[in-house]
Amino acid sequence: MPVIWFLLVLLAVIGGAAVVGVAAGERRKSLPGGPQAALPAGDRSVERGVRDLRVDDVLTIDGVDFLVEGMINYDEDGHRWVGARVVDGSDVKWLIIGIERAGAGAMRLVVQDDATQIAGYPPEVLVIGDIRYTLDKRGAATCALHGDLGSLGALKKDRPDGHVERARWWLYAAPGDDTLLLEQWGSDYRVLRGKKVGEGTIELIPGS
Repeated sequence: MPVIWFLLVLLAVIGGAAVVGVAAGERRKSLPGGPQAALPAGDRSVERGVRDLRVDDVLTIDGVDFLVEGMINYDEDGHRWVGARVVDGSDVKWLIIGIERAGAGAMRLVVQDDATQIAGYPPEVLVIGDIRYTLDKRGAATCALHGDLGSLGALKKDRPDGHVERARWWLYAAPGDDTLLLEQWGSDYRVLRGKKVGEGTIELIPGS
């Protein structure tokens, strides 16, 4: 008899524990879920690339560091691209990024060619030295001017940073990587000549 009573008590204890466990599980299911832990959008670190340049950034080009002293933000009917004036001492270049509408396109590293003068409306073909440049596309853009723009600085005189001007442009192509960009600011033309460059050849060091 004591053994039977012991077994009955043991079964009662086990059954009670099972009921308690089921009830606790049901309570857990009915509890509302707490908020998921996530970083606020403002705390996320977004790494900028060369196509997101700002004034005071540094670009490493062929092992040489160039400071971005000025930028032009072009907007032509919603198509946007940039021209960055990059400087290392007396070495001044312009990096043109995104001028082509289709795809990412190549960047262009060019210098201002003051020796080539344009008179009248730009021709379909320009021959400079032994390079023949053929007109590829042209247009007109609204341009926001930022920072030190060198020879274009007169356009910003006594005006706030981001002052807007209109400019016409002609993009010429040549065999290989040679490229030429002609711009008209008011009655003045400027010729930019250089090479197409791959994005991986230029390293960005973000400014402060």
